Amino acid sequence: MNRTEKPLASVPRAAPDYSDRAYWQGTIKMSLSKFFVLSVLHQKPMHGYEVVQTVATMTNGCCSPTEGTVYPMLNEFEAGGYLSSRFEYVQGRERKIYALTDAGRAAFQTAVGAWLEATDCIIASKAAAEARQES
Repeated sequence: MNRTEKPLASVPRAAPDYSDRAYWQGTIKMSLSKFFVLSVLHQKPMHGYEVVQTVATMTNGCCSPTEGTVYPMLNEFEAGGYLSSRFEYVQGRERKIYALTDAGRAAFQTAVGAWLEATDCIIASKAAAEARQES
């Protein structure tokens, strides 16, 4: 850094409101999006927009990622060898159809195990908190 350059000042961010349900819903949505993308593709191959719609339907809107989030995710999974793709033409339009590879199916099974473990911990924490409230 030369003498005329000044270090970038960090901009303080407001602390999140951890008591706000929307904060936790956003965190959950971000965390579960990849899981549900793998989950719907575990059912059958789909094009990107179908993935978005199926995740939203499957989760009753709890986790409904946008196309702007899903397409980079699909590209990341494909680059990592977890998805393969092919082009299909429907009514003159080209669609990229994504399918899980063997590595993608294995990743989905790993994710299921990890999320079930986390779910068990959440349920146990809730039960412990309720027991403390009763005593």
